[in-house]
Amino acid sequence: MEIVLIRHGQPGWAHGGKYTLDPSLTEVGLEQASLSASMLMSQRFEELWSSDLKRAKETLVPFESVLKNTPVYVFSWLSEMQDDREKSLFGKSQEEINNFFIERNTRPFKEWVNNYHGNYFSEYSSNIIRNLDKEISSRGISIVESDIDKVFSIENPDERKLLIISHAGTMSVLLSYFLNIPLYPWTWRKYLPIHGAHTSLRSTKIEGGHIFRLKKFNDTSFYESEDLRTY
Repeated sequence: MEIVLIRHGQPGWAHGGKYTLDPSLTEVGLEQASLSASMLMSQRFEELWSSDLKRAKETLVPFESVLKNTPVYVFSWLSEMQDDREKSLFGKSQEEINNFFIERNTRPFKEWVNNYHGNYFSEYSSNIIRNLDKEISSRGISIVESDIDKVFSIENPDERKLLIISHAGTMSVLLSYFLNIPLYPWTWRKYLPIHGAHTSLRSTKIEGGHIFRLKKFNDTSFYESEDLRTY
């Protein structure tokens, strides 16, 4: 089985110089989405999943055009992190926003994990995993008991491909889940995906089931200009 993860195209966070909570794509973002989708024209996917935020749904549009007749599911649980402190940035200037993230992202480990952003991140990631377990289980994919690694039982693995359009934070949870790697509030900064890039996971058969391996990360070979490689 192959799971292709796509981060949305570049969003226009600042509208009229103020922070926008649920932005649309910029012109660059629209181009990124179009080029990203065009690379999959000859491929077949079982389903397309997307976050319900504007930047993800607008990224989805060219994929729907290229991958015609592929079932599409839009899930709110695939949305990006939006804790109350981030929501309070709505309408603030870029300088205020930059200062907020600098202050938050440089907090001590224990404070961040136990008292600050970590509490929200734990709830956020748990919600994704809980819903992901439910959705994949209904599609014949489940976790097998194992003392060694996270092993999956997958029905008809050679015939299955799933595409998910979401966000940097969401993708960090998905990568951690399928690859069985530690998840922290800053994991998304370790595995920061480029807008519109292709990241793919592929299952490999082992004794007792399947594990997922990272086949491709941040592939933007289809971009014609370095200016399109944005974060």
